[in-house]
Amino acid sequence: MNDVVLVLAHAADTGAASVAASLHSMLREDCACASVEVWTVRPAMLSQAMWSHHVDDHGRAETQLTLPGRPALLSSQVRAVFNRIQHLPMPSFLHGSAQDRDYAAAEFHALMQSWLASLGDRVLHSLRNQPLLSPQLPMLRWAQAAVQCGLPVAPRDAGVPALEWDATVLVAGTQTTGVLAGRFGRPCVAASQALGFSVLEFRFVRRNQVFALVGVSPYPALTDLEDIDAVAACICDLVHSQAADELERDGVA
Repeated sequence: MNDVVLVLAHAADTGAASVAASLHSMLREDCACASVEVWTVRPAMLSQAMWSHHVDDHGRAETQLTLPGRPALLSSQVRAVFNRIQHLPMPSFLHGSAQDRDYAAAEFHALMQSWLASLGDRVLHSLRNQPLLSPQLPMLRWAQAAVQCGLPVAPRDAGVPALEWDATVLVAGTQTTGVLAGRFGRPCVAASQALGFSVLEFRFVRRNQVFALVGVSPYPALTDLEDIDAVAACICDLVHSQAADELERDGVA
């Protein structure tokens, strides 16, 4: 079976669907990666899949995943994962007791974390840099990184909801998009790297002709074509880097 890129996203996530379509086109045009498939996987499908997940005495995980209607997939066949999961539905336990649902949810959440962590830097966002299945960025954390990288941060209390934003800068690897990318692109990339994320959306508000940062999200909306293609290109670069690493390990490079 061909190698696979997984896009883990909810049905309502149209941005992720657009990224998957763009990525599919990019890979088809690349002779070296033309055989790589792109699978969009709903979180509910993951809970209905057949799993074989084993961690050896050295902490190395081996996983075989069989999704409904799909052939079995080994971890070694996964080139990249674009993780947009924000919650894990468990449809098989809808009619179970609250205790059974909570137990199943906790066990499955731990399985998902272990699987994605074992894939290392093949995952956007890598669990090596942040251990949560659905990454969160508290205000105090992103604000500190932003200030250290020279970004203007709008003053507000941590408990106060974020202001509506007027413009964004999307970071995808080292590429930036958005109307403010020319002004704030470099410090946004630096802040993303400091925070340990490859894809982040920086949200700016304009007050008295001055822009200031009011939010940073690991879940960009991905409604703009330029943003969609930038994220797809970032995943494509990840696919290439994994192929190069494999060649080097095999002594071909």
